[in-house]
Amino acid sequence: MSTTATTPVAAIDPCEWLPDSVVRELEITTPARPKKLKAGASCRWRAEKPVIADSFSIDITYYQDRGLTDFKGDQPRTPVRVGQHEGFQTLDDSKTGCVVALGLTDTSSVDIYVLGGPESQWCATANTVANQVESKVP
Repeated sequence: MSTTATTPVAAIDPCEWLPDSVVRELEITTPARPKKLKAGASCRWRAEKPVIADSFSIDITYYQDRGLTDFKGDQPRTPVRVGQHEGFQTLDDSKTGCVVALGLTDTSSVDIYVLGGPESQWCATANTVANQVESKVP
């Protein structure tokens, strides 16, 4: 399905964006869990590992009404470019994960959020996922 920034939120499903090959590579153990938001859509996956400290979640969230300038958080931001999209990478405020936020338009964005697991892998995993889903975002 081809989408644009004006595609109705109901038609956008981030659960379709993560390729099966990445699900296998990251050893994701739970099925995708979709969640509709007031002005967006989200999907969560979980990788349960034998050592709980190595387990992590991945959330991909599309915001129809939130551009990069609307991102909440006080941690330093590192500019990134993923495919055709400018954005940034940052730790979450609780410092338990990493977010790669990609701007779609001035008023819409996609966040790829990795929560938990080994700290040294948070942003690497978020960037891996961002690079895999970038071509599928609206």
